Amino acid sequence: MFHLLALSILFFFGAITPVQATPESTLGIKDLGPATQFPRPPRHVVLLGASIGRAWNISSLPARIQNREYTFEYVPGDSSFDKSDRLREVLSRSENKPDAIFLKECAAYFPGRQEAYQSLMKRWIRECREKGVIPIPATVVPVTKLHSFKKFLIDILKLRNPFAFGGPFNAKRNRAILEYNDWIRAFGKEQGLQVLDLEAAVRRSERSRFLRSDLARIDGLHLNQKAYRILDQIVLPTLQRVKWQETN
Repeated sequence: MFHLLALSILFFFGAITPVQATPESTLGIKDLGPATQFPRPPRHVVLLGASIGRAWNISSLPARIQNREYTFEYVPGDSSFDKSDRLREVLSRSENKPDAIFLKECAAYFPGRQEAYQSLMKRWIRECREKGVIPIPATVVPVTKLHSFKKFLIDILKLRNPFAFGGPFNAKRNRAILEYNDWIRAFGKEQGLQVLDLEAAVRRSERSRFLRSDLARIDGLHLNQKAYRILDQIVLPTLQRVKWQETN
């Protein structure tokens, strides 16, 4: 009888197992790991350029290219090459301050004083960096091969001096643009900056550096919507090469 009672007691306590901690995974709790990564807010990029840049509608670019890593804003500059005042307004913002600024100029300001243009761009780049904003200079969109001839005729019709830039086939404007673009690329490389190369995206070829006629409006200078959709495709690759740690 004693042995039977002892066996019953051993069987009763042996059937009871210690309660162990239940793994989080069995409770429906996801293991987030030692350092959970949260997505950063979109970086804000301003396009500072001539009024004709409005047609690009860059603020809608994220929807067009299906990318939400960046937000864009267009800020029209003054009706001249010098956009110093508008740049300082943007850099002095307390809200919606950009992380980067595209510094874009228009072909209409060429030919001009190359040294003065270069000096302004150097100063703008320095001012951006002093404010912790990354400057991204842009090359200037060239004009079409027949632009000089078209402008000559338009000047005659509007009773303007048709020889302001010389003869109708001298392409003086485009030569000045290309000189400026070559300098922008060299200076950007020297300064460790990315350049938004608008020229390379819309020119006929590396050897024939005129704006493609199918991308231009009738004056051979302003871009059409087909051209802007091509420019859409070079924005993200340029931003992906930027050294963003400079503003972090």
